[in-house]
Amino acid sequence: MTKPFSLLAAFILCASPVSSNAVSVDLHAKTWNDFGRVMNSTDTLVTNFNGNWQQTMGMQIYGIANLGDNFEGGFGFGLTQVYHSLGNATSEKFTLSKFFNYVSDARVTYTLGEKPNPLFSATVGDFAYNYNPQVKNLGLYLFRGPVYPGLLVSGFKEFHTDTTHATFLGLHLHNGLGNFQQDLVLYDERDLPPSFDWSLGYVAKYKAFNALEIGAGVNFYHLIPDNAKITSPTTKNAPALFAQDFALYQKDSALIAAGGKVDPYQLQYMEVMAPGDTVFYTHQGTKLMAMFNLDIKNLLGLSGPFGAKDLILYGEGALVGVKNYGSIYANRKDRIPVMLGFNFPTFGLLDFFSMEVEHYTAKYRPDYSKLGFDRSLYFKNIAAPPLIAQSAPSALPVSLVDLANTGGTRYQVTPDGNLYEIQTGDTIHVKGTSLDPENFTADDWKWSLNVEKTFARHVQFSGQIANDHFIPRPVRSGLINESSGLSEVLTSTKDWYFMARIGYFF
Repeated sequence: MTKPFSLLAAFILCASPVSSNAVSVDLHAKTWNDFGRVMNSTDTLVTNFNGNWQQTMGMQIYGIANLGDNFEGGFGFGLTQVYHSLGNATSEKFTLSKFFNYVSDARVTYTLGEKPNPLFSATVGDFAYNYNPQVKNLGLYLFRGPVYPGLLVSGFKEFHTDTTHATFLGLHLHNGLGNFQQDLVLYDERDLPPSFDWSLGYVAKYKAFNALEIGAGVNFYHLIPDNAKITSPTTKNAPALFAQDFALYQKDSALIAAGGKVDPYQLQYMEVMAPGDTVFYTHQGTKLMAMFNLDIKNLLGLSGPFGAKDLILYGEGALVGVKNYGSIYANRKDRIPVMLGFNFPTFGLLDFFSMEVEHYTAKYRPDYSKLGFDRSLYFKNIAAPPLIAQSAPSALPVSLVDLANTGGTRYQVTPDGNLYEIQTGDTIHVKGTSLDPENFTADDWKWSLNVEKTFARHVQFSGQIANDHFIPRPVRSGLINESSGLSEVLTSTKDWYFMARIGYFF
């Protein structure tokens, strides 16, 4: 579905009526080097990232084509070289850097009114959209990450968090009426399975006194599925997906007949709560969002040597999934992330210096393994029942049982919830510690310090120290696993890392 849509955007760009004047194009480019280090990572059960360096370099070329009074086209591409993210010396010797290319812009936009603040605009193609430019790292919950499970997204200038990149493919309608702004975004899912589903989001914002901006939004995630059997499987529309699950139910029939629970983490699509009471999990869900930005210096009429971004307080909250499901998603209070940020005054010495704090009580391991990456270790090294090799993306999160079997038959889960190492006979005491993938409280709080400074209008330094939702970059060719690309590595309040970037642009 993505290719026809991109071709449609290209066709519109070529066929759009333009003035008789020659098309003018403003070309821009930027290049950068990133470096940083994981200073403390408590969860070392699979891979030890302590002291591991992160490094990338990249470049991007982009432009805006003026196609007349009402039309413009955006185009651009970039290339990034990523160095190893593996946490041991043996892997480091055999892991090479990897190149990633991406499209930073591929769109055509029609505007009615002044382009900087149009009465109406319509954009089709690959485009960037950011409803809260004050956010530096944490937040932007409405369009980042899935709903079930509600995994949050952050990180230092990663592609999926860099709001200058074209992370949306679809249609964007904008309307501005004075201090009131509203946006409608229809976009195609191409990053997380199940792919090619369409989601619909709406955001409305109002600004008062040139100081306070408030906003709210809704996102109907996976509203239009490409394949309903995968997005929302049931026994009626996808019986083949449940054949092994029903076999497992039959084995546990005595437990079910007695009114007990079947461990939901043993299943991929559904959970038996009691006899005759079955919950089917789906990737579809609804997100709600509320936000505010308060410019304190404008509110109080302060003058002096303040920078444009100084003394701004901002925040955002969301409900990631309106509907409750089974025992895993039973409480909405555990699906409400809240973020608060503040730009400290730097009096023109810096572009900004900000701190962001986040609280989120989701009670499962922040891991993307069950979302269906076909090369993940959970697909290839899955253990015998009660674990089942999944044939479709699952809306269930990862549990201690899953983690125990990342090495095939290496571990067994003991009755007290720890891990027994079969080969050595040792017991790994993880239950209740920050190593425990099901620890309910160790990763509830996140924080981020961000700084940026532009020199001579073309050279820029950016830095970040944080305990956020950082996931190591995948660098092994053809392999996405725990050590590169699926799981968060900062799982307790003691964990943190730093990143920095130096680059230039024109």
